[in-house]
Amino acid sequence: MCRQESREESREVTRKVTRKVTRKVTRKERKLNHVRPNRLTGLLGCLVGAALAASTALAEVVGVEIESRETLTASGVDFSYESLVGLVHFTLDPRDPANAAVTDLAYAPRNAQGLVEYSADFKLLVPSANIASDTLLYNVNNRGGSRVPPEAGLDHPLAALGYTYLVTGWINEISSGPGRRRLHAPIVSDSGVPITGDVRYEVTVNAPADSVNVGGGGHLGYTPTAEGMRDARLTRRLYQDDPRVEIARGDFEIAVTPQPDSSQPLVELSLRDGFEPGVIYELVYEAQDPVLAGAGMTAIRDLVSLIRFGGEGQDALSALNLPPIEHTAAWGISQSGRLLRQFVYQGFNADLAGRRVFDGVIPVIAGAGYGMFNNRFAMPTRTNGQHSNHLYPNDLFPFTYGDSVDPFTGRQDGILRRARESGTEPKIMHIQTSNEYWVRGGSLPHTNPEGTEDAALPDGVRFYTLGGSQHGSGDGRPRPAGSGQLPPNPNRWAPLSESLMVAMVDWIAEGKLPPASRYPRIADGSLVASHSEGGINREAWNPLHGIDHPRALYRPALADYGERWESRGIIDTHPQHALGYYTPLVPAVNLDNNDSAETTVLSPLTQVPLATFVPWNLRAHASGAELSLARLAGGYIPLPANAALAAQSQDTRSTIASLYRYFDDFLAQYEAATDRLIEEGYLLAGFKGDYMAIARGNASVFAAP
Repeated sequence: MCRQESREESREVTRKVTRKVTRKVTRKERKLNHVRPNRLTGLLGCLVGAALAASTALAEVVGVEIESRETLTASGVDFSYESLVGLVHFTLDPRDPANAAVTDLAYAPRNAQGLVEYSADFKLLVPSANIASDTLLYNVNNRGGSRVPPEAGLDHPLAALGYTYLVTGWINEISSGPGRRRLHAPIVSDSGVPITGDVRYEVTVNAPADSVNVGGGGHLGYTPTAEGMRDARLTRRLYQDDPRVEIARGDFEIAVTPQPDSSQPLVELSLRDGFEPGVIYELVYEAQDPVLAGAGMTAIRDLVSLIRFGGEGQDALSALNLPPIEHTAAWGISQSGRLLRQFVYQGFNADLAGRRVFDGVIPVIAGAGYGMFNNRFAMPTRTNGQHSNHLYPNDLFPFTYGDSVDPFTGRQDGILRRARESGTEPKIMHIQTSNEYWVRGGSLPHTNPEGTEDAALPDGVRFYTLGGSQHGSGDGRPRPAGSGQLPPNPNRWAPLSESLMVAMVDWIAEGKLPPASRYPRIADGSLVASHSEGGINREAWNPLHGIDHPRALYRPALADYGERWESRGIIDTHPQHALGYYTPLVPAVNLDNNDSAETTVLSPLTQVPLATFVPWNLRAHASGAELSLARLAGGYIPLPANAALAAQSQDTRSTIASLYRYFDDFLAQYEAATDRLIEEGYLLAGFKGDYMAIARGNASVFAAP
């Protein structure tokens, strides 16, 4: 039995636990304890538990294990960073109203003090004292991986600014691997009785295969019940709207492999005749043992809050050598940006004391979405697309930061509503590429859901559309086609988003206004429909000889997930069709099919183009389903060199010879475009050399044949 401690005794126990407990229990044992919480050691159950009994404020961060420390140095700079990697232990109080948004918290196992235990991996980069600022930048890792600016090199333009960088694991379903930051969440149950429910997996391959991981490479799934294994249903169809064709149960097998360091197993699906490229295979079965996925967001909230504000648990941070932190901002790319939208929308930007966690939030290439981050049988890495994963509950109303009205339900809501009401509203920079407009409903965060009017941006919101880009930033150098019919779009846009991160810090720390929003609008005709009844809208794409173009873009859907979805985050119904569609639009293009520098932020590669930088691509013929948009991909179509070649290929676009007299003329225009971006505040001067090196690499384009 654990005796009750006084408040002062509890504080002292907490100090001792945070310093010493990890020397007595190995990390593997700790993680296994979180997988099977009923087997918690007496050390955690008594020593930590006694400290937690004193107050809820003590109960959120209970210990930090540092597994490695490394100093990042480089020649030619007078500063360094210390990189720390380890594990943070947390608890959650199910009785605290501030935790009410965590799905299934009431069903999570509790220790003797009535608290729920879990842990998360972390990485921390602390600047040397000679450059240390008072700003913490939190990076939401993407599927466990992250690289913050100083890790790219201490010559990175952000490295000398002295920010502290923090990354924590927030996804339980990813498997272990080098450099992966994971959440270690407990299984939830009904007083020990397994919780069950149907789960749905869509599987698509780009090359023939006999077996697949249903969760995707490096991801875990959910254990089928005995009935689920017996009655599992598998269908196939080539395109989303095609009828589902049932595959006999005897023609496929499900293999489940428990993982020693996770509360979720590896689930693999094999098919007797193999998987065909491009075909959508849909597997549905009854599963058991969902995990407390929403703890990924409370881990972010509680650790950042403790670092920023201190409190009775701050002794756990003493070995981290952190500078005083006054300002905080978070950024996340793609899936991670969707997490930030949901983090704010569901109220996690208010800590347990009602204080603002992040002063600034920067969702990058998030599109219109959220994610399956905080629901029963969560699947955080699922991303809806035009070809596959279409009806997962990710891209949901509200899309806008200010309030808007759902035309299907009449509900009025906005992402910032809860934060505004609680006084914890952060500054927002929503940064996305033109690719998100085609494949991720990207216009909906700045229009009404019907796509008929521009939405008003709240005063604390900036919106930046990076034109002529695909979802992921390239290195500026073209390469051959792969998964798409066109070569991938090489536009290097990452320096723009990283420069705007600095503008965010200046905004929240010094009150310096960032650059004006730049994005296409309905009102001025720069945001248009992708298609009309006659096919492609020529304001969105001018057809080119020999180049196929999309038949449709991705449209977020309204669907029925059952009565408990809205109130409890539980999917009772896996929809087979949409009840309705919201209406995304796309940026208008010029006669060369490039985006406008007036209504999008264009890198110098796209302001002074040698090609059409296409925001979409179609699936390669070898990948199957070639009429569908390629996943998150853009394209690249070089401009014709001269009028003779243009006539020969029936190409109506501008020629390189008509745009630039010679290579030095191209370089001069390119440098002027780079300097304008710096002057306007969209680009840090430190990135100019990077962009100019790309330009100088194009000398061969101007060489005489």
